Amino acid sequence: MKANFWPKWAVFPAFAAFLGVVAGYGILGESRDYQNYIDFFQRVVENSGDLDFSYRFEPGFTLLTHALALGTSDSALIYTAIVFFITLLKYFALPTERRHLVAVVIFSFYFLCRYFILFDMTVLRGACAFSVAFYVFMKRSNDKINLVDVALLGAAATLHYSALVFIPIYLAPNPSPARILLISISLFLAILISKSDLLQVLPSYFQVFSRYDAGRTAATIPVPYLLDLMYLVLMLAFWKSNDTAMKYCALGFALSAPIHFAMLDYSVIASRFRELLSVFILIYVVRASQSDRPVLRHLTWTYVIFSGLLNLYIVTVHDPLLL
Repeated sequence: MKANFWPKWAVFPAFAAFLGVVAGYGILGESRDYQNYIDFFQRVVENSGDLDFSYRFEPGFTLLTHALALGTSDSALIYTAIVFFITLLKYFALPTERRHLVAVVIFSFYFLCRYFILFDMTVLRGACAFSVAFYVFMKRSNDKINLVDVALLGAAATLHYSALVFIPIYLAPNPSPARILLISISLFLAILISKSDLLQVLPSYFQVFSRYDAGRTAATIPVPYLLDLMYLVLMLAFWKSNDTAMKYCALGFALSAPIHFAMLDYSVIASRFRELLSVFILIYVVRASQSDRPVLRHLTWTYVIFSGLLNLYIVTVHDPLLL
């Protein structure tokens, strides 16, 4: 039994606490949104006990902040606590038997290179939703609907509204390459037809959407995303080697393409969903790193190293996210 839990109660919490401090206190630098979060946390601290959902942040995130503010008045410590919990949640979703050490290493490398700065240090609300989705889909073993999982994904949507996209992905019947293609084409056409009307209506109900039209700019196709799409081809090519979770990863990440290409004139929305749905890449590489197919394992390790270092270069050198 001890072999099953060797990292969980020592290594994982310590590492999560370390990353929490790094992000919470801006040790590597501060993102453009860092001060907005710190100011929001301070606002909550100053109004402790008085729940106020009028701010543009989602209600679940507001409630979470109020709960953490009961234990501290330090805004940076609240940020630290959130990153600690969401990092630990991801690690607790991983298989922890000693034979799965490679999967833990692959996850750690790819998470640090690609996701830590992009999410935990830049888009904190999105990072919370991302972590819940990672936990739910990483542990999925069949296509049966678990109401607890659906509830968790619903909770994720209260942390970041875009996480609503995870619910229909979870509820979809056992996917196949043909179904993935059909769903992707249908979604692309649906977004093209309805996006103008939706973006006029949504700001009336969700304040956060009012920022998207104001900042409307054309999106590009990032080189790392092209690399991800190539890896998607690999997911489909090795379909028979995929377990249930991996098949849902193929479906989930495939949907990033119709959303991205249908929303090319709204760069913020295109990038938000592209990045959020990349959680399925992270899940897939962790599971594929343990595949019985040597070719899939080796191609995955190669992809992780190249893509991870490329994304790290982009967010730290080419277009730094931290100031």
